[in-house]
Amino acid sequence: MLKGKKGLYILLPMVVFIWGAILFQVLDAFSDEDPVNSNITAISFSTIKTKERDTFTIGEVDRDPFLGTIYRPKKVINKNPKPRVKKPEITWPAIRYKGLVSGQNNSSAIFLVEINGADQLMKINDSFSEVKLIKGSSSSVKLRYKGKTKQFQILN
Repeated sequence: MLKGKKGLYILLPMVVFIWGAILFQVLDAFSDEDPVNSNITAISFSTIKTKERDTFTIGEVDRDPFLGTIYRPKKVINKNPKPRVKKPEITWPAIRYKGLVSGQNNSSAIFLVEINGADQLMKINDSFSEVKLIKGSSSSVKLRYKGKTKQFQILN
């Protein structure tokens, strides 16, 4: 390495020269003077000639040329199927499950169910005003009304 003042005498002018070159390029890029192009040539345009395209149609295919089998067109699927008639929605009566009255096994269990404000003691497969008890436990019962099934939880 250079020792003492020899390094200072060599490196300082190099640093000043490099920074000067960088500043000159930056200031030259932002100057208002644009270079003038003296070789301006006139450009002429000519029209492009186009050819009319030949049109053709593809005939109906009777058989597959490679397999030799008869062509069967795919069946057209009707995109507008008949509108389905919605069944009227069933309005359930006011039902509340109040709990298990007696019996722990399913065959002899009696459940207390309130239907339209009237308390009913029901066993499995018993029905009252079209409400049938299908299944039950101490926490919930499953009832069927006009073909629809619903499960009711016990009231606390």
